[in-house]
Amino acid sequence: MRAFVFSGGGNRGALQVGAVKALLERSIVPEMIVGCSAGALNAAFLARDVSLEQVERLAEVWRQTTKEDVYPGNRLSVLWRLVTGKESFYDNRNFYAFLQRSGTTPALTFTHLNHQVRLYITATHLATETLHVFGDDPNDRVLDALMASTALPPLHPPWEVNGEYYIDGGTVTPLPLRVAIERGATEIYALYIRDESQERSAIRRSLAGIMDRSISTMLHLQAEHDLLLTEVAGKKVKLYELRLSLPNPPDIHDWSQSDRMVARGYELATEYLAGLTAKPTSRIPIHTPPVKRLVNSLYRGWRQMLSPQRTAVPVPVEASHPTSMDQTGPSR
Repeated sequence: MRAFVFSGGGNRGALQVGAVKALLERSIVPEMIVGCSAGALNAAFLARDVSLEQVERLAEVWRQTTKEDVYPGNRLSVLWRLVTGKESFYDNRNFYAFLQRSGTTPALTFTHLNHQVRLYITATHLATETLHVFGDDPNDRVLDALMASTALPPLHPPWEVNGEYYIDGGTVTPLPLRVAIERGATEIYALYIRDESQERSAIRRSLAGIMDRSISTMLHLQAEHDLLLTEVAGKKVKLYELRLSLPNPPDIHDWSQSDRMVARGYELATEYLAGLTAKPTSRIPIHTPPVKRLVNSLYRGWRQMLSPQRTAVPVPVEASHPTSMDQTGPSR
């Protein structure tokens, strides 16, 4: 079963729209769609109608999105919310209304979606700090799932569903590969938004800049962790990892560059798919997260202190351990 897995990515989510266009143009069509945070918005919209026409409609939704739809108000209103003890910097009512204008009504449940594709949206259960998957119960409301999956503290407040509170699914994993695998996916196209340029740039010394870097770091580490968990699963899964990045990405409050991102996502996906044809037997790199690298370094130092006469020290986890997921050419 072929799955598209959409990562989180905030206002860079339009990158995935261009990538999906490139996939569908090559008749790479999903039977399952899994989404998290901003990727959940793309996943839910695409699940209604998996077609190039729907992709164009989705691109138009991104073009029409404004700061007021997502982060209403200004610095004074944010300060007032903090002083008065609100749960977040921004009210989420504008975003709730925006989703309804985009076609996600309160009456829409997972049973009403296109039955040719299975949709799953991830969120984090606040009390238990565990991943929750909307869509396992077909009676789940899609609007609830999207509000929960995008409720990233401290920007937006938790979202309540049947007396339980949920926050952004990216706090557990922004690239929910395991969700797809556990539900039967054997071929996964992971649309993974990465802010590559930010990793090489200086931190913007502002509240927005520091928050952006903090969130980006958290999401990056969690996604790499899920890639490792997928490797440990030991299942024969074809994984195509489309890393989507944007030079000089916009500030998190800037929603005016959607056209640029759609074009960039299409370009990156086209190059990636062309590379698969040229190198059908290449493998997907599995990177060791910085935390694990630190643990390995401390372990080596500890062993050297206890056994100074030894010249070779075994490492508990090898970063170069070959993955069991073959990256062959895409099946049509």
